[in-house]
Amino acid sequence: MSGAIGFRRAALHLGGLWALAFAQPLLDLLGRNAEFFVARANTTGDIMVLAFGYTLLPPLLGAAVVWGLGRIRPGLGWAAMLLLMALIVAGFALPPVGDALGGSAVAVPVALLVGAGAAVLYARAAAVRSFMTVLSPAPLIVLLLFLVFSPVHSLLFPSETGGAVAGPSRSTVPIVHVVLDELPTSTLTDAEGAIDAELFPNFAQLARESTWYRNATTVNDLTAAAVPAQLTGEQPQPDELPITADHPRNLFTLFEHSHELTVVEPITDLCPARLCDHVRPGTIDRWRSLESDLEVVVQQLLLPADLREDLPAVDRVWEGFEAGSVSATGELGRGANLKRDVLARLARDDATAGFERAIASLARQESRPPLLFVHSTLPHGPWRYLPDGHQYPIEGKEYLGLSPDGWTGPQWQVDQGFQRHVLQVQYVDWLLGRLIDALRSRGLFEDSVIVVTADHGASFTTGQPRRPVNSANIGAIAPVPFFVKLPGQHDGRVDDRAARTIDVLPTIAKAAGVRLPWKADGIPADEREVDPAAPIDVSHMGKRELTEPLASVLAKRRARDKVEARLLRNGTYAIGPRPELIGRRVGLRSGGQPAMVDHKAAVIPSFVSGQVDELKPNTEIAVAVDGRVEATTRVYRDDGRALFAALVPPSSLRDGANAIAVFEVLAGAELRPLDGSTATTG
Repeated sequence: MSGAIGFRRAALHLGGLWALAFAQPLLDLLGRNAEFFVARANTTGDIMVLAFGYTLLPPLLGAAVVWGLGRIRPGLGWAAMLLLMALIVAGFALPPVGDALGGSAVAVPVALLVGAGAAVLYARAAAVRSFMTVLSPAPLIVLLLFLVFSPVHSLLFPSETGGAVAGPSRSTVPIVHVVLDELPTSTLTDAEGAIDAELFPNFAQLARESTWYRNATTVNDLTAAAVPAQLTGEQPQPDELPITADHPRNLFTLFEHSHELTVVEPITDLCPARLCDHVRPGTIDRWRSLESDLEVVVQQLLLPADLREDLPAVDRVWEGFEAGSVSATGELGRGANLKRDVLARLARDDATAGFERAIASLARQESRPPLLFVHSTLPHGPWRYLPDGHQYPIEGKEYLGLSPDGWTGPQWQVDQGFQRHVLQVQYVDWLLGRLIDALRSRGLFEDSVIVVTADHGASFTTGQPRRPVNSANIGAIAPVPFFVKLPGQHDGRVDDRAARTIDVLPTIAKAAGVRLPWKADGIPADEREVDPAAPIDVSHMGKRELTEPLASVLAKRRARDKVEARLLRNGTYAIGPRPELIGRRVGLRSGGQPAMVDHKAAVIPSFVSGQVDELKPNTEIAVAVDGRVEATTRVYRDDGRALFAALVPPSSLRDGANAIAVFEVLAGAELRPLDGSTATTG
């Protein structure tokens, strides 16, 4: 067949093929992960525009091109139709062909040949064209499945739920509930299992005045389920969304009549609109964040394995899959390797802003006691904070050694990720101290029930997922901090009960003298048994992933305690292959780009990275600032380049110009200057 093809037939045929090849995979993934839209505060209109626009607009535009060229010359329209058919089929074939043939170098031409063959069949076989006509309802079916029969339906047609429960009408007990994101217990503890007071003085001080349930474990490894579990006392269930409609009985509805609520809830949406002043991002901000992350999702779905290697992981439904580098001005900007802005919503609801909002609320004079709920998105990555709140820019990959499937690089790269995680936890420690100081200064600390915990932990072992739980990493994922400061409590104590994060709300309610008016799965933490054989079950995506005795989980956690203590024994900035070189004086060298530092700025260039083409992978490197070695690291390869990256302490950088020098570490600890290296500070 050749000649003219009408707009309607072109739209139907292109639409059916597009829906099968592109729209269905994306909308099916998003439909099964509706939390994606909750975290981005997307409206019903946003979701509808995305669904209809992505499913219908590309084939309609393609049909318009075919029709327009056909008006000029029938053969042009027909050629355009065949070209579009070939490209869609090639795109559909590329992922499986690439995975089967082991790389894109062969897969791309093969996929193009498959597409060309499909176009030839379409042109010559009436049966193929008839099949395309039969396939034409596919866009409507894809839309129906996404909008009506997936969990997204609950977001499009929310029910009016979240009514008041039978909570107290008055109370004298202030309530403070802080949830930190992705903080394993082992990060806070030393080799003996005690809170490391040198690294985390405010956590240690809290432990001295509260009850630390040191054997506490989370019930879920995903924020969107783990936070609702704390707020409701109920085990996460499959297909539940972190919204009021699915969790109407929660901390906020229980205490709405007795307390003045201040809620910082950037990821979930359990506080009813009548109680919480939700600040929704503007349309442009929402669409920028949606476009940014959908770009990554589409590429993860449509590219072969070798081209997906440098893409950010999509296991964090609530945040930008990879945050952009922090510039020298403190802005998060675009760049290479799919760098992008952190979501506008998280920028407004970042850790500092959330804590400051909670602190500011304490200054108000209210007739009812305060209820502060702060879910901080820290210390979860992207790791960008130093302990004093300064940020540092990153040039290149945000997470060295991390792939969508977990940690795949050498362990030293994972250890460097752990180093950055610890520095960010130290910043969280500072933020927590500010909140506690504010409670003391307002005279509220004494009478308050204060709970500080985390949603889940994180693994820092190569060959293991960073967060999805399994038997090997459960010791880093399940154990989480759980501190409870009761009203009138002055002395701290350590409690070995088998507490779970579903015990948070029952614990708060008991401390406030309230009995939960619904049957929760959790119980007050002080009513748990001390039971080493207690079954610790951890869910993923609402489904139980594994169950393991508490004693086994704790043994794995203690093993990690020892590993981390060994890494940190010379100080946080000395994590590297040659800590004994830290502090050595070396000769100042001229040339190169000096690092310009202003400690009054939000960003300082503590992250030093660069290219050392003459060195082999794993070669040891020393980085000196103004003639003194401040960090050691190793060489790694990426895209055929020999690279290095290291963190130097901010105290080593003086205001103004700083000379950065890079050395190869030779046998006998001799340092050879690398004149040809190109280093950047970030």
